[in-house]
Amino acid sequence: MQIRIATTLPYHQFKEWCKENVKTRTARSRTREGNSLMKLRKFLLTPAVIYKQDSSNQPAMRRAHGLLIRRISFVNNGWRELKETPSRNWKTLCQAIMFGVSEKRPSSISKFCIYQSHLARISFVNNGWRELKETPLSNWKIPCQAIMFGVKSRNSKQQIHKQHFLMKNKDNKHVNGKKCKTEFHKASTRQVRRASSLAADRVQTAEGGSILHIPGSKSQLKVGASGREDSRLRSRRSNCACERLTSLACSIRIAEICSMEEFSTADVMKGEDDNKKIDDDNKKIDDDNKNTEKATPELPPPSNEDGKLDKCVFPIRPNIGSKGSKLKLFANFIKLYFPNKLTLYEHDVKYTIFLRGKESGKDKIPPYSSLQKRNLLIKAFSSVVKSAESLKMFRKMRHYYYDGGNALISTAPIVLSDSGEKLIAKNNSSFDILFQIGQPRQYVVDIGTLLSSSNLMNFENQRTEMRKLEFITSSVISTQAQFIMNGNFFKPSFKPCKIGERFELYNGMFKSLRIIVGSEDLNPDRWYLAMNVDVKRAPFYAAQNVMNYILDDFDARTLEMKKKWDSSEISILQKRLIGLKVKATNTKFVYKIEDVIGKNALEEKFFCDEFNEEISVDKYFLQKYHIKLRYPYMPLVKNRRCCFPMEILELVPNQKVPNRKLDENALSSIIRLSSITPFQRKTEILQKVVISEIGLLKDGELGRETGIYHTKDFMTVTARVLDSFNILHGRDSRNQCVSTVTRSQWDMRNKHFYHTAKIDNWAVINFSDVGIGDLKRFVQTLICKSLECGIKINRNWSVLKDKVERNAAVVESVLRKLIRDHNVTYALCFLPNTKDWFRGFLKYLSETKYGIITQCVLKKTVIKAMRDRNPDTLYFNLALKVNSKNGGVNNEISQESDVIRTWMRRGVMFMGIDVNHPGNVGIKSDTKKTADLEPSVIGVVANCGKSMSDYRMQCRLQSSRQEQLDGVVFKEIILWFLEKYEKNNGILPEHLIVYRDGVSESQFKMVVNNEVKVFHKAFKQLQENYNPKLTVIVVTKRHNTKFFKTDISARTPVQQQNIPPGTVVDTAIVSPFLYDFYLCGHQGLLGTTRISHYIVLLDDNKFDADSIQMLTYALCFTYQKCSRSVSLPSPVYHAHHVATRGKELFLAAIREKGDKNVEFKEIEGKLKILENISNSMFWA
Repeated sequence: MQIRIATTLPYHQFKEWCKENVKTRTARSRTREGNSLMKLRKFLLTPAVIYKQDSSNQPAMRRAHGLLIRRISFVNNGWRELKETPSRNWKTLCQAIMFGVSEKRPSSISKFCIYQSHLARISFVNNGWRELKETPLSNWKIPCQAIMFGVKSRNSKQQIHKQHFLMKNKDNKHVNGKKCKTEFHKASTRQVRRASSLAADRVQTAEGGSILHIPGSKSQLKVGASGREDSRLRSRRSNCACERLTSLACSIRIAEICSMEEFSTADVMKGEDDNKKIDDDNKKIDDDNKNTEKATPELPPPSNEDGKLDKCVFPIRPNIGSKGSKLKLFANFIKLYFPNKLTLYEHDVKYTIFLRGKESGKDKIPPYSSLQKRNLLIKAFSSVVKSAESLKMFRKMRHYYYDGGNALISTAPIVLSDSGEKLIAKNNSSFDILFQIGQPRQYVVDIGTLLSSSNLMNFENQRTEMRKLEFITSSVISTQAQFIMNGNFFKPSFKPCKIGERFELYNGMFKSLRIIVGSEDLNPDRWYLAMNVDVKRAPFYAAQNVMNYILDDFDARTLEMKKKWDSSEISILQKRLIGLKVKATNTKFVYKIEDVIGKNALEEKFFCDEFNEEISVDKYFLQKYHIKLRYPYMPLVKNRRCCFPMEILELVPNQKVPNRKLDENALSSIIRLSSITPFQRKTEILQKVVISEIGLLKDGELGRETGIYHTKDFMTVTARVLDSFNILHGRDSRNQCVSTVTRSQWDMRNKHFYHTAKIDNWAVINFSDVGIGDLKRFVQTLICKSLECGIKINRNWSVLKDKVERNAAVVESVLRKLIRDHNVTYALCFLPNTKDWFRGFLKYLSETKYGIITQCVLKKTVIKAMRDRNPDTLYFNLALKVNSKNGGVNNEISQESDVIRTWMRRGVMFMGIDVNHPGNVGIKSDTKKTADLEPSVIGVVANCGKSMSDYRMQCRLQSSRQEQLDGVVFKEIILWFLEKYEKNNGILPEHLIVYRDGVSESQFKMVVNNEVKVFHKAFKQLQENYNPKLTVIVVTKRHNTKFFKTDISARTPVQQQNIPPGTVVDTAIVSPFLYDFYLCGHQGLLGTTRISHYIVLLDDNKFDADSIQMLTYALCFTYQKCSRSVSLPSPVYHAHHVATRGKELFLAAIREKGDKNVEFKEIEGKLKILENISNSMFWA
């Protein structure tokens, strides 16, 4: 039996075709073949077949558990290199099907390589296989089908096209002279007689087999048996070949079934008898290859102009998890129905913002942030479309989406002149906007092909088409919204929800289109288009007079009487007002506050042409507008060269409040009002869908015009609830005990910590106004609780400093004396409730200058402990931090599970990575300059301490708002952790599992192409042959996927409405392009649980779905600051805290230096943590 598969054939088509067309000579054998083909999904591995054609090497095959665990590398003409390469250099793991080479006919031979469970494209230089040997595994480019031909000339090049295989020579001509079809045959005496027509149903071959043509495709399947065999043998061999074909098809199911060389079933059956011969050949190979390795030069991997890899491939989902009890849930995804093709029109838009009456080609936009600018342009364009003079132009364009930049998508073309159109949007501000609209370009979105499972590898192309669909399906909701941000559409509530007098909550809606798997199967025949919908709350400034807005900071009577304002008060006003859009009551013009100056309306004077004299601002408003200022001594606000009294300005509505401008009380109020129960959230979302705020109902105008409409119900998914892990503690100083976890938490009463810290010399420092009596009682109770938990803490503190002034010089003097006089290693510091610079400065001095571990306790914590009748929980939570900060480990995972025994052991290192960025400041002022100079901070942790949950940290600075890790800096961090791990454990880690936080979907390629390379460079720099298996997982909670129980109601208790901890979802709503899953690691206590999303970007460790999900869930139990599981794996949480600590240290160093404009490279050396405290989790 021989098999041939040519070009592309989707998996489901191949399966259906095989059922209808594969024929054998007997009914019995036909039944066997049918049964084998029906089991396609049960075969996961491809048998590896190797043919040797030289007369001295008979056909042979070696199989080890269904696959050949070797990668064959070649130089020059194929098998010559196989003979000369020692087996110790063969790589693991691969299913390789290689074909022999005849040196007399090298151009007639092809090679086909299947790497793991998908097709790998191997890049070549000059003479083909030489590049395969020297291209590292991480640089292989997927997807592609790699078929290379032996060539005589070293200058020949090959090119593989997407849908079929071509070979081009150096003159860029096809070798076979044909345009797109190339057929391959074995160069042996067993020649296949080609038919005159490729469309023939059966063509007899020399062996009595046949070529079956699949109508409507370019693919062929050659099935047949030699006429020299009896019928039983033919049937048996045919059935065996179908099983092997089934296995092969399943192995490459997700990619595509591509052209394959013919291979004989007889050779496959015979190969197992030749294992001994291969073993003998390997001994010769080891002896003959010594000179070959040295002779092969190192060649660089193919790259683009930027030096980066052209393509990036992510791991394919190996299987669907099965462990855990099943649970039906609703997901906030709604299926969409759509036409196979949708015609859209795209227009280029150019805009110019200029001062009124001074139109020019230069952009004169006021200093708005990019978000404000985008919303301004969207509203201005909407007013242009609705204006009377443009009704004729836009009469056909019923639905459109303008992105606030240069893109306009519509369902119908705009009627334009040959040169395009120019439209001016009049604004109530001092500037106008000129829009120039270009000619329409018709664009057909092939949605049917977009959702075909054979399209798996066109991930980047699909993102472009999905963006256009996203735009047009947002056309209705965007026109109703008052503020648009990252797919969120906000508008004022009918009943305003006030937050104090300054802010109010707007209701919003999030909408995003997603391509999802759509079923519980690993490989569905077709994917689905769904809409992710969620409700949002966001704070906006309440429309009011500016004077009313600042009343929370200053009493009304104070504002009337106050005549002098110091710099600190001016600073408060600047923090509140800079960046706000305001409308002048006298002119109705809108301005943006750029600064608050120290002069008032009586002091600030200017020359007025109208009155021909120098005049004060107070007198100008009196004479010009007959306005007598009530607060003439208030500082003035400034816009460009104009100054305005605050009392004549009103806040413009629909301005979102940045998080940096929210105080603690306002933030807590927003969190409380935004935290709605799962049932309430579910009800609100469905209400918005039913009343069609999105506009995609079947009978709606947009739905009728585009043919895209949605259902009115959520999608149902089958989740699994993983079992919790038991926690390991110390029963006493010598024995260990196990705690059972109930609803993600465990009881620590009468138990010791796993590893207890020892604290001999420590101090108490009071920077607050807490009374000395309350302070001593609090400390004594904390000491008792710490001793109960096994911490070896000295009952008598070394020194107590009461009411220490919060002054930099005083603090430094106190810390210096603690080290010099008492050798203090730990200090318990009491701070006032205010959040300011002092805490970060204290950490900076203690951790980078004096080597003292500090733990800060707020005044309100002491008051709560004194008032509570049962404050044991409060003291226990503090004891957790005391132990972990001083070198202890609070708990570990019990080694009862196979996953824990396999992966939480010596030789496995977990790493967490996060990057902290400076806040967004969208104004041109000193604050803007400071923000630009503030760097991003890399925070990295790894468990290279005395146990699996004992982490160490490193933080570094890099360019502002840069998410990609600096290569040089990151390599130093990796080397530091590896050396630390080897020092503490005696060996280097064999497996490295990295959890990366803060990365968006558009940055996945950056992680794989850049950051993974840094890992390999570090491995090679440490030891030439050191190559641990690396797995990289991106973790994110910045998504809008929510899950709801199917049986909840308004009467269900809030804590029972949320999904249980351990809930994992890896079907239906997951991506068909990525290996991702959702996992809930904690028990939701407030609002609706926000589940974490995990995406596997690299997996050298070959995790199956259950193993990686259970391991990730287990890491949620090893966070050291509480006795419950948390929402993220502990490496991610620790990395987040380390990056935040690095930012605090940098700002404190800036404050100490006193120069805000200093380059961060100048002070990077000051942020190094001292050695004596770096060996503990001091940041916990």
